[in-house]
Amino acid sequence: MAEGGERDALKAVREHLDEAHAAADRLVREVHAEAEASSRAAAADVPPRGWAATDEAPPERAALPDLQALLGLLEGARRAVPPELSQQLAEALRELLLAVRALIDWYLERLEGGAAEPPPPAVEDIPLD
Repeated sequence: MAEGGERDALKAVREHLDEAHAAADRLVREVHAEAEASSRAAAADVPPRGWAATDEAPPERAALPDLQALLGLLEGARRAVPPELSQQLAEALRELLLAVRALIDWYLERLEGGAAEPPPPAVEDIPLD
């Protein structure tokens, strides 16, 4: 009788494992189908030959990875530089930007005609005796 009880127990375990295997197989098929559907949906937005098929520029999201990489590089460089040097670089950059601003202001003033050309210097003859 003990043998019959073991067989029943093994049969129950096998049935339980078969049910678990079937459930896992069903989940894998569902996930695979969802992945294919999302892949098709994502591919539907891409023109046949990429962005060369249109005259439009690619969407802005295409430039974000480049910007993120640049910001990551700048952040890494900022961490590698000692704080004193970082402060000096920030001050030098500020001075450079102020100089560029002054140059732009001067050029715009010239273009608008606000500042007339300076008069020629006064010339006088000095006798050499």
